[in-house]
Amino acid sequence: MKEKLQNAFKPAPERFRYTVSEAAREATSLPSPAKHRIGKGWRVAIAVLLIAALIPTAVIGAGKLYELIAQPVDNYGLSIGRDNATAAEDYPEYVKMHVEIPEGFAAVPNTDDLKYCSLTADTPYTNGFSLFPMRAESTDQKAYIANVKDCTERMINGHQAYEVRITNVKGTYDRLYVYFEDVNVMLLIYHSNITEQQLNDFVSGISFTEGTVGDHTELYKPYDERQDSKATYKYDEAFIEKSLETKLIFKAYSHEKQDESLRYTAQISDVRITDTIDSLDKSCFNESRPSTEIADANGNLKPKEFITFNEGDGFSSTYEELSRENKEQRLILTEITFENLSDEDIELYIPYGLSVMNRNGDSFTHAETIDPDNRTYSSECCDTEITYLSPHGEGKSFYIPTLRAKEKLIVTVGILCNADMLDRAYLTINGISSIVEPAHEGTGDYTTYLFKVQNDA
Repeated sequence: MKEKLQNAFKPAPERFRYTVSEAAREATSLPSPAKHRIGKGWRVAIAVLLIAALIPTAVIGAGKLYELIAQPVDNYGLSIGRDNATAAEDYPEYVKMHVEIPEGFAAVPNTDDLKYCSLTADTPYTNGFSLFPMRAESTDQKAYIANVKDCTERMINGHQAYEVRITNVKGTYDRLYVYFEDVNVMLLIYHSNITEQQLNDFVSGISFTEGTVGDHTELYKPYDERQDSKATYKYDEAFIEKSLETKLIFKAYSHEKQDESLRYTAQISDVRITDTIDSLDKSCFNESRPSTEIADANGNLKPKEFITFNEGDGFSSTYEELSRENKEQRLILTEITFENLSDEDIELYIPYGLSVMNRNGDSFTHAETIDPDNRTYSSECCDTEITYLSPHGEGKSFYIPTLRAKEKLIVTVGILCNADMLDRAYLTINGISSIVEPAHEGTGDYTTYLFKVQNDA
């Protein structure tokens, strides 16, 4: 495979044929790339949604038009970065990115003008673009990409670009890297359900000018996915099971006293499970997962695709799908009674989530981790975000309803779960550092409280 990758690269032909290979996740629901700021040695994970293109059967090799060069890494990896011999050093320290939005698109609110959606799509935010601007600190610093299927070099509006297609790894997407040589910025553009003309129009409307220390676009380091493949997460995680009836006392920040003297309680008062949303308030669904996406016209929950796979390290070995099936879904609706014990209003962040866990005595492991020694995992057994919240905040503060002084408030939290996993489903609280009572248990670096959704038979 490595020999094939090294010898099969060729520049793209003058004419390109494009097709969107399949409907991808909506632009706003994608996890935005973790931002690795210049000068900080933090690990990031870049999940990108990119070009779905019908490219000649060129796979990776060494190629170069101007200042960027793409080179194979092991069997399935690729590096993209500046060439030492031609890299320009005369560029502004601070730059400002400008996007001329094509007709029919709009900036997605609260995304720092880095995401754009179609105004004509049937489902909000399913068609659009996301941007991630990067700058290397030196020519030795490159983007290393895992699980690469093929790579094609091209020119877009006078800029060098690489189209990189990723093997069919769950949760990853193909990528477009566009190089703005005058400012030394490499821009990733992510898109879903976009025509060739829309893509060209969008790229043609992007430009950079010199910025200032007080007005500039933040640039991030290219991410080295080799580090991610080598990373071992050996922090000490503790899972502590609590009964559903447990009343918790939380602390909260007082804007008046500027301390954490505020107190409120939370107690689960009811859990029910449903396969329909027909009786629920459709306005209380998370904007990123609207009711029309999770249920049919009759309100019945749609099945969700479930995949098991061998992960591979992305460089010497790659993703291998083991099975794929549709799983029936259930919506777990949890009523939680909150009471504000303080004389100030509290912005109430909802701390509850959902996980599917395997239990062995007093030990717990995530059900998605099937065989870590052989890198065998599954896609999510339940949603990681709240789907339904009543009452809820507006816009960006969906998770933050207001709890008035001395007020009791019953909040209904709804999260989707695979129907065949309900007996292993647990409501979770990760941020136990804000819990005052009961006293913290566990000696791990990271502790999660678990509340079993269904009683054992």
